[in-house]
Amino acid sequence: MNRGEKTIEESIRDLCQEEDFAVLATQGNNQPYTSLVGFVTTADLKYVAFATPKQTRKYFLLESNKRVAFMVDNRDRQLGSINDISAVTITGNAKFLKEKEESEHWCKLLIDKHPYLDDFVKSSATALVVVEVDRCFYVRKFQEVTEWIPQ
Repeated sequence: MNRGEKTIEESIRDLCQEEDFAVLATQGNNQPYTSLVGFVTTADLKYVAFATPKQTRKYFLLESNKRVAFMVDNRDRQLGSINDISAVTITGNAKFLKEKEESEHWCKLLIDKHPYLDDFVKSSATALVVVEVDRCFYVRKFQEVTEWIPQ
């Protein structure tokens, strides 16, 4: 690694902090589905959290299959060249938060990043979901792919 060049972990962390939305991939009935979600990650990249209304396909699919993937990219910030775009696919297992103390912690993290979601995140019709990250696949310079696993 060149001096001044970011590590893969730093690059993934920066991308996840800079971008507000991710594409969430779920699956059910032998069919993949994607949804746009506001998200937040922990600094160690071991967890991703988002909120979803309870009366949605996304919620019901997560109830039946906890395996998910997120895709975060910066294509909207890199209009000059496809080689400047970076993206990460994050895979893991989702769980709905039930404990009040744990929910309050994640609710605060989400609202700190997305203050405009305050009422939505705090609504009784909304579920908070935390994903324990298995691995990340980071892509830069169009074809350079690196797998990274949180420690």
